Amino acid sequence: MLKTKRLLSYIISITFILVALLGVVHFCSFDKSFYESEHSKLMLYGKHINEHIGITNEDLTELTSFTLDYLNDPDASLDKKLVIKGELREVFNDDEKAHMVDVRTLNLNSIYLGIASALIFVICLIVYICIKGDSYYLFSIYKKTLFYALIVFAFIGLWILIDFDSFWTTFHHIFFVGNDLWLLNLHTDVLIMIVPPEFFDHLVTKIVIIFLITIILFGVILYLFSRKKIKE
Repeated sequence: MLKTKRLLSYIISITFILVALLGVVHFCSFDKSFYESEHSKLMLYGKHINEHIGITNEDLTELTSFTLDYLNDPDASLDKKLVIKGELREVFNDDEKAHMVDVRTLNLNSIYLGIASALIFVICLIVYICIKGDSYYLFSIYKKTLFYALIVFAFIGLWILIDFDSFWTTFHHIFFVGNDLWLLNLHTDVLIMIVPPEFFDHLVTKIVIIFLITIILFGVILYLFSRKKIKE
């Protein structure tokens, strides 16, 4: 029985951290208000993003929403025309569209992985409760798992702070193997103009902060619950 509790405790701990990571990434990446806030502040070559692209601010907001919606719809098309610098044209070129197919695949796979992990987490937690698993034991296993997770994410956080460009390049080499379509031009490619490197710097920082708060808070909740059980 102890081996079963130990196995369940590790599965619960690992799947929660994974669900928290994927959930926070998705929440932050598709928070349209965050994009609007960043677009109002960020500058490209001395101009606001919409001015650099050559569209109105309203068109930029609509285009951002259109692009984000595309990433969650496996049947959507990225074909779209806008008046850019006074000329009606296709917004995205073939390389941008091909890269977004890869991004959409990555996003949809992360959603499926998150759902599967959440189901495993819930099932294992229910089984753990049904076999009368000790809450303090679960907390102790989660604490160990959290410790190792924090070491990994502390390393990633330092990497981001010291050299974000290196982190971002490595990320793309890992998740977009076999092509360099992600190497876009800030002067010619609208896709990267919408979300320039500085935007991703802010986005990743936000994801890391919220994720760390989430996994630490879960540990605090487990600790408080285990303490309550001990007192009873």
